[in-house]
Amino acid sequence: MPNDAVETPTPLPRAVGFTTELALVQFDGVVQSRADYWVVRTPSSPHFYWGNLLLFRRAPRGEADAREWLAAFERELAHTEVGHCLLAWDSPGERGDTAPFLARGFELDEGVILTAHQVHPPLHPNEALEVRPLSGDAEWAEAVILQTRAFSEHSKDAAATARFAQAQMARYRKMVEAGWGVWWGGFLDGRLAGTLGLFSAHGLSRFQLVGTHPEFRKRGVAGTLVYEVSRRALASGGIQRLVMAADATYHAARVYTSVGFEPTEKLYAVLKVPGRRETAPS
Repeated sequence: MPNDAVETPTPLPRAVGFTTELALVQFDGVVQSRADYWVVRTPSSPHFYWGNLLLFRRAPRGEADAREWLAAFERELAHTEVGHCLLAWDSPGERGDTAPFLARGFELDEGVILTAHQVHPPLHPNEALEVRPLSGDAEWAEAVILQTRAFSEHSKDAAATARFAQAQMARYRKMVEAGWGVWWGGFLDGRLAGTLGLFSAHGLSRFQLVGTHPEFRKRGVAGTLVYEVSRRALASGGIQRLVMAADATYHAARVYTSVGFEPTEKLYAVLKVPGRRETAPS
């Protein structure tokens, strides 16, 4: 089913970050709307944090909410293979009262959503970068290696993050083959230097896993790749806005703003992972 046909349960989240997140989950997952929250499940990938969570319609307000939200998670997801607990809220810019969760061992997750209606070249584009969709098993295998190396470097558990990246890339390839989007590569001298995915729903196009091979860092690969893919997507028509997610504490957001993306939402969540198996890219 092409991604434009996805029907996210109504009402849609206010945050475009969550709207696109829920749309992508529905490739092989389930999104169910309750009175106060959405249930998000991806049975094929139970360790995927942002594929298995509860998304509440407002920010938490204190101890009573903490108890109610945790009970809801226990009721909805604890019986599955999901080992973590992720609770997010559809209140852009509102942190809410997270103290009761932090006291229970949760970590605060702060993410920034950047969007663009138009883009411009980065200050120092890599003119030699060949940008095109991946083609064939060999290039997909190369992309898996790149993503594994790129994200394992920033992980507290490199081995677990490598397993996660490999599983996600297999999932994204299935999505591409089903017509949900395109996975792009940036090539230098025949080698894959950078890669990312772009998937569309509800007039929005969401980037996934922007990664640069460690051997090609500081050569303008990420900025050039994001710009060129964005330019082509906007020129193709039908896309109203490009959406990019970044960790609020990570430098990658600067790459995106260098080509015209602007921070438009700050989103909050709390996460608890027993033993912390992985630090999962979104």
